[in-house]
Amino acid sequence: MKKRLILSIISSTMILSAGESVPTVSNSDSLGSALQNGTFSANTRTFYFDRGFDKDGVDNATALTVGGILKYVSGDFNGFKTGFAYYGSHRIGDLFSREEGKGTSILGRSGEDLAFLGEAFLQYDYGNTMMKVGRQQLSTPLMQNHDLRILPSVYEAAIIRNKDIENTMVEGGLVQRYTGFTSKDNRFNDYNNKWGDDGLAYVSFSNKSINNLSMRGQYIKALSDKASDGSKIAVDDYRYFDAKYNLPMIGTGTYIKGQYGGNAYNNADDSTLLGAKVGTSVHKMVDVALLYDKISDNSFKAVESGPMYSDWQQGYGNYEASTAVGGQIVIKPLSALSLKLGYVDVGSDEGNVRDDFSEFNFDGKYKINDFSKIRVRYSLKDQTDSSDREDRDDFRVIYYMNF
Repeated sequence: MKKRLILSIISSTMILSAGESVPTVSNSDSLGSALQNGTFSANTRTFYFDRGFDKDGVDNATALTVGGILKYVSGDFNGFKTGFAYYGSHRIGDLFSREEGKGTSILGRSGEDLAFLGEAFLQYDYGNTMMKVGRQQLSTPLMQNHDLRILPSVYEAAIIRNKDIENTMVEGGLVQRYTGFTSKDNRFNDYNNKWGDDGLAYVSFSNKSINNLSMRGQYIKALSDKASDGSKIAVDDYRYFDAKYNLPMIGTGTYIKGQYGGNAYNNADDSTLLGAKVGTSVHKMVDVALLYDKISDNSFKAVESGPMYSDWQQGYGNYEASTAVGGQIVIKPLSALSLKLGYVDVGSDEGNVRDDFSEFNFDGKYKINDFSKIRVRYSLKDQTDSSDREDRDDFRVIYYMNF
């Protein structure tokens, strides 16, 4: 009954949707005109989330919220521009309590509404080089916005990006604080207990200079191995590389992928990630893929992302030593409709018990018009008997409206 009511509320919200973008005028001749010629945008979501646990004494997590990002970016003034964005997620009505919303990650850790200044940056562009300082989203393999719920993750960082080399992007950055997974911390926190007292430095790249081959990678280094309390942090660095090679001679949309990752630990064995994926398209309406991931020796950790081929849900925490195999199929019966089904089986290694499960995942997307779409997701996660986690199923309905 509740789920039908949620769908009715979301449908009512859709009927009210409307709007259009305000154009940006570049190269303003004064600071005042640059501010006047800025762009306002809104990326909004109505989000219903229901997580059920198959264990006595473990409460379900359920919430219905509306929110997203309201953003202003100034026009260009001698290469400079500035931007500010409000990030929010607000409970709708009294269908579900704050207590029920705690475990959804679309509200705060105590079920409170989210509301904070998510972006506040100064950007300078000169030729093929861009510098950006302040609160901002990042888009790198191991440190990204990880936009899985109603709000992305955001960072306080200083970055520089260059594209002087053809078909190549190189980016470096310094990061001190961020808002945590899905911004549910509701603020920018100092993660010195994980990253060290001086934060993280990184270099990232992408390259498409070889025909049919795309590559990307990242290396992240903790600038100090000590937290602010003097204790030693666990992970000294994070590294990642992946490549995709298209095989047009075999068929449209046919490719092979490979990935490598790992961490250097201060007082433990280093970790290693190896992965592979192969896929193809059938009659341009169906995409199929098989995948494999192997983590060895220790837990593999990303700062904030989901780089593993076998991971559709977590993407942020440590992954225990394990072996994963799976596959997915994407059906596109209409140009506006996409239906993805996936299955993965993860077996823990070396006596670990947490990452030992199988998971079925469905992800359906329908584009309603140029500024709105709806998405329905469902997953069923079956933990093995030896695992210390509970079986669970997730049901999500998201209505997106951008203007």
